[in-house]
Amino acid sequence: MKTDTKRVTLALILTVILLITLYFVVRYTVTVQNRDTIATLNTTILTQEKLLISLAEATRANGADEMTQRIIVDCTALERQRFDTLLDRLQANISKTELTELNTLFYSCGSFYSDRKSMMATRLIREVEIFSDYLALRDVLSNESTDESAKLTAWQKLAEAELKVAEYFNQLVLLQGKIISQLNAGKAATSPEVVATLAEVSTVRGQMLVLGNQIDVLKTEALAI
Repeated sequence: MKTDTKRVTLALILTVILLITLYFVVRYTVTVQNRDTIATLNTTILTQEKLLISLAEATRANGADEMTQRIIVDCTALERQRFDTLLDRLQANISKTELTELNTLFYSCGSFYSDRKSMMATRLIREVEIFSDYLALRDVLSNESTDESAKLTAWQKLAEAELKVAEYFNQLVLLQGKIISQLNAGKAATSPEVVATLAEVSTVRGQMLVLGNQIDVLKTEALAI
């Protein structure tokens, strides 16, 4: 009887030892895996921030990345040159024939820069959201304090400002079309209607200038943090 009791006790002791050993093995494995995951995530976050910088620079310069260039296509080079030439003549003595030509070119060339700006700003918004998700995941996995809320806030505000600039770009296109329509309807360049529309254009451009300065400040903040 005593022998059986000893065997049971020994078995229990061995089981406890085995469970304790297994616990520490599993804990060590999880710790190593978690450390590797965080290291990979840190690399991903750095890569994502480089992408944000690249997109922000291109968007600020009214440029486009490769993806946007493939999707948003401008009119032909000759059409663009002619369109820009006729636009410059809007406040001069533009003829009725030229107005008709400009109106036609407006539908193929007019919204190109606005559309490209909108797509770039929208993509920037999305990539900032991804950046935010990566930071949140790292906070969950890591016990270290990595508060980057100020950096994230700067990027979010910058992206939102660029989206607002894109909206202003769209407003300029609509106002441009409005001026062409007014002139086509026989209004003079000095008529109250055209002058009022030109005043709207000036206001929108002023708002864009203010936002542009804010964007430059926000980018500096995001990179400095």
